[in-house]
Amino acid sequence: MKKIFSPVLLAALLVGLLAGCKRDIDNTLMLKDPTAPVLTVSPAAVVLTAATANDSVETVSWTNAQYGFSAATTYTVQIAKAGTNFATPKEYSMGNGNRLKLTGADLNQLALLKGLTPNNAGQLDVRVKSSLSDSVTTYSNKVTLTVTPYLVIINYPSLWVPGDYQGWDPASAPKISSKLGNGIYEGYVNITASTLQFKYTSDPDWNHTTYGWASSTTTGNDVTGTFSTSGGNLFVPAAGYYLLKANTNTSTWGATRITSWSLIGDFNSWNGDVDMVYNASTKVWTATLTVATAGVFKIRANHAWDINFGDDGADQSLDYNGANIAVTPGTHVITLDLHVPGNYTYSIL
Repeated sequence: MKKIFSPVLLAALLVGLLAGCKRDIDNTLMLKDPTAPVLTVSPAAVVLTAATANDSVETVSWTNAQYGFSAATTYTVQIAKAGTNFATPKEYSMGNGNRLKLTGADLNQLALLKGLTPNNAGQLDVRVKSSLSDSVTTYSNKVTLTVTPYLVIINYPSLWVPGDYQGWDPASAPKISSKLGNGIYEGYVNITASTLQFKYTSDPDWNHTTYGWASSTTTGNDVTGTFSTSGGNLFVPAAGYYLLKANTNTSTWGATRITSWSLIGDFNSWNGDVDMVYNASTKVWTATLTVATAGVFKIRANHAWDINFGDDGADQSLDYNGANIAVTPGTHVITLDLHVPGNYTYSIL
């Protein structure tokens, strides 16, 4: 039997199908202006210490973004140095979570990595990015977090350097250290006017091993030689700031006089040096540097490249022959701190 469809019935079916499709479309339409997450941090300021390194010290939380329909939204927390417009942020992928907790150690490392100066309050900008896809993102409000980081000091195996310049007192003497623990030591010591004599001791007292002069060769203000556990006093030919070295594997030692530390970089087309000034009380070197455009620089000794520092980790920890150090436009005070052996640092304020 031949089947005949009624035009009225067919029209009703089409209307029903169109209505269902409209409901599906309505349910998947994204808002023209999605609602961005609202970000908060607690506390707004934190002073970090080694004692709280393992504690949860900072909480970053945010509300859900609203796109107008149920969607699998993912969130990324971005933290950058304040005022950099999030040019190179540290990012934390949070999935669909709404909270990030940071330990004291994590936040301290981040603060130093972003150029904050130890023991000084600095600022970090925080925001959260919500994403539906690579092309659909919204950003929360920006919150500025005040952080005072601390310098992480690593106590490496050391030799003490008592001498006439400091009253022959091992307990208060500066040290040279072996960063690799391999019997090869170095450190920077300011030897002031005196008999210019000193020794190395294995401990901050006279009750253990002492290393004294066995032989030496002086070239200008630099010295190389050998030592023994029964030798006389080591010495340098003139008062000054020295890079001291010792190798207990080969019983050799050396002293290189540092007549200057200076800055050289893009700011002067790598031609010429801005000398730093030494403060014997604080044991740091400083210089004022004016930079017209963003660039990089390095720190070098004696206006030469034999001894120079950069920063491989961009964390204010110095590395011999390291990567160029970035600097922003403006006038800055650059500080070089070499008085803790194995923990050489700088700051840019």
